[in-house]
Amino acid sequence: MPKNESKIIDLKKEKDILKILPCQPVYSSLNRGWKGIQLLHNSLPAWESVEHSYIEHLIDVSELTQVAKSERVFENKRQETSVSTGEVAIIPAYTPHKLACNQAGNCTFIILNPSIIARVAYESIDPDKVELVPHFDKPDPLIYQICLALKNILQTNPQGSSLYAESMMTALAAYLLQHYSGRKAVRQNFKGGITKYKLQQAIDYIHQNLAEHISLAALAEQAEISQYHFARLFKEATGFAPYKFVIKCRVERAKELILHSQLNIAEIALKVGFNSQSNFTQNFKRFTGVTPKKFKGIH
Repeated sequence: MPKNESKIIDLKKEKDILKILPCQPVYSSLNRGWKGIQLLHNSLPAWESVEHSYIEHLIDVSELTQVAKSERVFENKRQETSVSTGEVAIIPAYTPHKLACNQAGNCTFIILNPSIIARVAYESIDPDKVELVPHFDKPDPLIYQICLALKNILQTNPQGSSLYAESMMTALAAYLLQHYSGRKAVRQNFKGGITKYKLQQAIDYIHQNLAEHISLAALAEQAEISQYHFARLFKEATGFAPYKFVIKCRVERAKELILHSQLNIAEIALKVGFNSQSNFTQNFKRFTGVTPKKFKGIH
């Protein structure tokens, strides 16, 4: 590996990406309004990096068509290994790191702002006993599935993906603290829950803002609890994650407009908060079993 001076990298900057990667990502979330979490999907040749560190936590998820030989170095600790699809490396912010891989392949970077980890630690775990530590590549089915889910929403509904990404972000942060921290995290009991009044406030907010961007932070603010607890308690109360509940409400409102307005399908899609007619049709069929056009025809 090259012995260059260690570089500090901000992967949200295009010029910084090319300081350590041989090419720009195939696609990313950087211009999609995601806050606290980002995703970069890379298709890379065989390559090796200079020593560097990131200003945010990075999760490197391998997606290889065949097993590759790689070498990672964390703070002068070296490991040579065979890496396959679904293996994950955890690289905490400001951790000196080098990597070399002997063949071309795909990987996805999940970038997590350290403030998210700190917030979740404070809200749900003993904040004095946790710190993310580096982990060499190893299989982690849950992180791999989270990665696939984030990639899918970014590809299928990029404009409306931020609420989903924020929901996944809090779950991912809690999981990292439980499984990739320096000392075993002890979950604190959350005393109280979401009252019916606060739950209804959040639901009313959703109905009043269906055409707008609805963030997890805004919903949690309505209930006056943390985002982490809101996401969990909201699902317990409604049976839906906040993201899916918003989609459900948009579809229900669309059904009303299809039956009782003169708007066409494209106009209805925009009025209830979908960024495109195709995305609206996909979600409408998922909840109703039929397309908007067929729904209109049978009523």
